[in-house]
Amino acid sequence: MLKHSPRRLFRESIADYAIRDSVLAHASALRGRVLDLGSGDRRYQPYFNGSVKRWVALDWPAVGDARFGAADVHGDATSVPFAAESFDAVLCTQVLEHVPEPQRIFAETWRVLRPGGRLLLTAPQYNALHEEPRDFFRYTCYGLEHLARQAGFTVEHVEPIGGFISLFAFVTTIHFAPLRWQPFFGLWQWSAWQLDRRFHRPKDCIGYALLALKRVAL
Repeated sequence: MLKHSPRRLFRESIADYAIRDSVLAHASALRGRVLDLGSGDRRYQPYFNGSVKRWVALDWPAVGDARFGAADVHGDATSVPFAAESFDAVLCTQVLEHVPEPQRIFAETWRVLRPGGRLLLTAPQYNALHEEPRDFFRYTCYGLEHLARQAGFTVEHVEPIGGFISLFAFVTTIHFAPLRWQPFFGLWQWSAWQLDRRFHRPKDCIGYALLALKRVAL
């Protein structure tokens, strides 16, 4: 299992940290040729440079980060410009809430995955409004399972991202400005993360991570 340092909690949102923690926990699912669907700043790619054969980042033209470079391909995640069965895995993090027809994401990932390929997807159960007006939905574990199965996937895991204490820390740092000042920011988030590991209450969580398999046809 790939790891990342808790020291990151002193400089980044606990939500970003928790989402990365979930992605890295399922790192073995990302192998071969990987499509990073809605890649943003390509923040996960450096963790897989030694284990993935090819990383292909797709996003809108306006999205990108000079630290990692722009997307390899510009396009729409609901109409992916690749042939069927082009990828061994698809990673899609915090994109689904911005898509007005989310079932199309699942249909497209199913199409471009090879048989035996996996989709690793994260989506929020809670977040403040962001990237407005393209902010449409929030998701429960049951909603994600339904969308995945409707597209033909076999759901392997659906796991909460963080728990109530991490969610509380995330919300308070959004709405209470003094908690965004150092060193309060880091100490509050680090403490919340440790407490969340010990007193985990998963029904109130930041979001969910879904791992789904495209079964080999018999």
